[in-house]
Amino acid sequence: MSKKTILRNHISYSMLCKTKNLVTPNEIVSELNISKQRVHYWLQKFKKEEWIESPFHGHYEITDSGKTIIDTYEQGFNKDLVRLENMRYKFAIVEGAECLKYIVKNKWKHNTGLKNVDMFYTKIHDHSVSAFLGKNPVLTINTTQKLGTDIYEMMYLARTELDALAEIIEKDYSITLGRIEAAMKPEWAIPSEQGKVVLNKTNSSQISTTNGVINKSKGRGYDVETRDIRLANKIYNLPFVVDDILLQVKQLRAASNTGLFFI
Repeated sequence: MSKKTILRNHISYSMLCKTKNLVTPNEIVSELNISKQRVHYWLQKFKKEEWIESPFHGHYEITDSGKTIIDTYEQGFNKDLVRLENMRYKFAIVEGAECLKYIVKNKWKHNTGLKNVDMFYTKIHDHSVSAFLGKNPVLTINTTQKLGTDIYEMMYLARTELDALAEIIEKDYSITLGRIEAAMKPEWAIPSEQGKVVLNKTNSSQISTTNGVINKSKGRGYDVETRDIRLANKIYNLPFVVDDILLQVKQLRAASNTGLFFI
């Protein structure tokens, strides 16, 4: 199996990214919601390729070679993958807001620009976490950026990571969180040759519509960006639909040439 093949799979890419910080297999299982067998399988693959090392028993961390592989993967395949970002959820802090404030006031960054609300923010496991501590205390979590080919799988993976992180925060900061609610629709960036044609024909760098933006992104090429997951899925699948139509047309023509069908 080549190095390119190993990281062509989005799960393996996500797993290698998790080793940017010292991590255990169980933490990967919890955060990515995948089986222990699959985690151990890929960790052994990574270790054999010398992309990760184990400085302590049962703990893994990425090597310089592993970082290079991630950079190469993102530069080489990033433009061909769907990107998910800016997916944010919020939780009411049902119990423990005062305790949370006492803990984070000297550890998290503090935004003093809000009236009647103390806002503290930090990074936890690469996720942006903010606590709005006022009359109705709220915790918000932004999911990490995701790259992949299956839009619904990416959203499920991001949501699963977020649920796991919320449980960690409840335990580590002795708070009780309420029901999860969407605070911001995620943004999808879908590679699009059609977008390239439109921008080039109109001599534009960006075109905005009511449904999204056609844009040329640095390091990615041409994207259609939207917050509508159904539209994102349709745009991503469009080339496959066109290919299927072309195949059916060819089959119809072949049938007409044999006299079985006339068009």
